[in-house]
Amino acid sequence: MKRISFLFLILVACLGFSTQAMAATKKVAVYVEGQMSKSDRSIVSSAVLARMSGNKDFTAYERNSAFINSLDRKQDYQLSGEVSEKEIRKIGERMGVDYVIVINAIVSSDDQCHMSARLINLESGEIIKSVNLQREYEGSRTLSAMANNIAYRLLNKKSK
Repeated sequence: MKRISFLFLILVACLGFSTQAMAATKKVAVYVEGQMSKSDRSIVSSAVLARMSGNKDFTAYERNSAFINSLDRKQDYQLSGEVSEKEIRKIGERMGVDYVIVINAIVSSDDQCHMSARLINLESGEIIKSVNLQREYEGSRTLSAMANNIAYRLLNKKSK
């Protein structure tokens, strides 16, 4: 009887672990917008993607030119300068991602860098987490450090 109980316990444990192992990671695309140069937006995007590379729950989705061009075209038609979340969701769904990290970064005239970011579930449209940061702008290192911090705070389960 003890052997049967032990084997049953092992079987249940194996099933539990296999379910966790089979749970697919979520695909995430990154989109950076704001009043800054393309090279600065690239720095922010690269820092977020690099931070995501070690995450077990999320997989970085290679932003291809079709994704960015689609969003940029939508942005060109809007006066506000910001792409609507509805459009981002549509394009993200077409590109096969589960989530999108949208970052708005601005370097103001008083040399302050402002970054806000949202992790959006494309299926439900729910904003999972939102982060806002502000630091004195001292060059590209500031952008990289802020983007790294934003990615950590958005993707880490323990971060608020």
